Amino acid sequence: MAERKSPTSVGTLLFTLCLATIIDVGVGWWLGRPGLGQNARIAIALLPIPANLVLIALIVRTIRNLDQFLRQVHLEAVAIGFLLTGLAVFVHGYLERARAVRPLNAAIVWAFMIVFYGTGYLVAMRRYR
Repeated sequence: MAERKSPTSVGTLLFTLCLATIIDVGVGWWLGRPGLGQNARIAIALLPIPANLVLIALIVRTIRNLDQFLRQVHLEAVAIGFLLTGLAVFVHGYLERARAVRPLNAAIVWAFMIVFYGTGYLVAMRRYR
């Protein structure tokens, strides 16, 4: 029988989220500074990976420790969020080709993902109400 890992505390999750966000914002700021060589820019661009991988692992662990009902709600929310984000990126790409909008950046994609995950969560919760 598989041993169940202890649940992730909300404090640990929030701390890791804040740390990853600070690193992400710091890297964005740092890459905007002049005078960096190509190797330094690449190294700086890769700095967010460890904290974001830890954040992903904590979120997955948290979801795995939920009951079956809440795991199903989150699965549907992620599926809806993924599909809506894909649609938004495609539409943005077409609008960019039409020169109606500026190029897409990672912050915008994250914003799409968060909003659409929240939308998916509300849809899933309403379905099971």
